[in-house]
Amino acid sequence: MASVGENYVRLVGGDLVSSIITDTPSMRIEVLRRETVGRMHWHFRQPELSLFWFGKGAERLRATIDGRPVERRFPGKSKLAIFPAAIEIEGEWNVGPTLDYTVVFLNPSFVGERLQHAITNPTVAFEHDGLTRGLAELCREAASPDNVFSLMAEGWSIQALAHISRVSERSQQPSNELRGGLPGRSLRRLEEYVRNNLIQPICLAELSEIAGLSKRHFLRAFQESVGATPYNYVLSLRINEAKRRLLETEDSIVDVALATGFSHAQHFSTSFKKATGVTPSAFRQRCLS
Repeated sequence: MASVGENYVRLVGGDLVSSIITDTPSMRIEVLRRETVGRMHWHFRQPELSLFWFGKGAERLRATIDGRPVERRFPGKSKLAIFPAAIEIEGEWNVGPTLDYTVVFLNPSFVGERLQHAITNPTVAFEHDGLTRGLAELCREAASPDNVFSLMAEGWSIQALAHISRVSERSQQPSNELRGGLPGRSLRRLEEYVRNNLIQPICLAELSEIAGLSKRHFLRAFQESVGATPYNYVLSLRINEAKRRLLETEDSIVDVALATGFSHAQHFSTSFKKATGVTPSAFRQRCLS
């Protein structure tokens, strides 16, 4: 499945084997099943606040969310995720061989009229009995909607917004609580610098200067904030940009390698396979077939 707009993208690997999609004035609900083997690439940025409910097959998500590396497992009942409007997620799922999931896209106008503040904090792999019970009923009704389904969906959407707002507020961790870590503004500057200079060699001295710290202090603070070394962080952004180019352009493997900062195609292929488990050409063929 692939949909790309001017500012938004929704690229999902694997094969879509079933879908139920129902639109109402307050939201759109999609009940989906995909089949894949091993890892499934995912690149997602949409204009709506979205709520995901993952069922059978969801094991682990390893991705960047607005440039910050995130790794989450989905044990037990921890099958829910909230992604704010316009936030970007790119990475890979360990799934399958079948992945069942439901996603609710809440109408931006509907959300804006009912919330005084925007939801900006993604929350991944949490459990919430109220949301889960409501989603289960919503999915059953969406399978055969009648002439009052929109009314039911509107009532559910209002309740869900309240739950989502509370969950998001509880999971928010101010940057000043990250002991010794980097503030959010420094992380955003670093991400912007790396993305704008992917084809150039990026050294530790440049990154520490942007953060306004010595190399030693920068290494410690960066590791605490991001959970990865600067080298692995830069490499992950390069790999993610390479995935985007492999899926969204017809550039050759050599051109993709050079455009994402790898010195030659062999280095790119080796690094890409180590990160994803497949070669660049196999990745392109699997996701676009």
